[in-house]
Amino acid sequence: SPSAQAKEGPFFIAPKVGFIKTTTSLSGDLYLAAEVGYLTPLLKRRLALVLEVNYHRPSMTGTLRGPQMDNLGQPVERPYTLAEREVALQLSAVYRVPRGLGPLTPYVGAGPGLYLHRATVEAFDTTASESRGALGFQVLAGAELPLGPGGAFLEAHYHFAPVDFLTTGDVNVGGVLAAVGYRLRL
Repeated sequence: SPSAQAKEGPFFIAPKVGFIKTTTSLSGDLYLAAEVGYLTPLLKRRLALVLEVNYHRPSMTGTLRGPQMDNLGQPVERPYTLAEREVALQLSAVYRVPRGLGPLTPYVGAGPGLYLHRATVEAFDTTASESRGALGFQVLAGAELPLGPGGAFLEAHYHFAPVDFLTTGDVNVGGVLAAVGYRLRL
């Protein structure tokens, strides 16, 4: 109702937890995030500006063959682990349709992000790390259900997060994710 909307403050915060699967052969991983947002007066209070900080650390393991031979003339094989840690700062414009699906408020958004990467490889009793930041973007869609002084939500994202490391090559370590959370109105 209009009177309920008028009582809501324009600011909100939300913790999120979910699961992300990168577009590479890295494993899926736990996705942790927090957002702060501002519901602008534009488009009848349907446009929000949202800043999100998130973290995940997908990895992969396998076996590498070294250039040396063992004493039986076989190539030396050793296990390896590649872990890619990503912290992202993302700014999104989010269009919301209050009560667009009965009690649910569906929303869609998109925006740029700064993705900070650190890849660490452990192989042949050696550890090597590379770090770099890169610009990328994300698109998202979700739905929020009013609950108490805010709303519980479910959302899906696609992240394009390029990285060009010696250990990973030139790849998109972004991917698709699903997250749940609670958006508290302030």
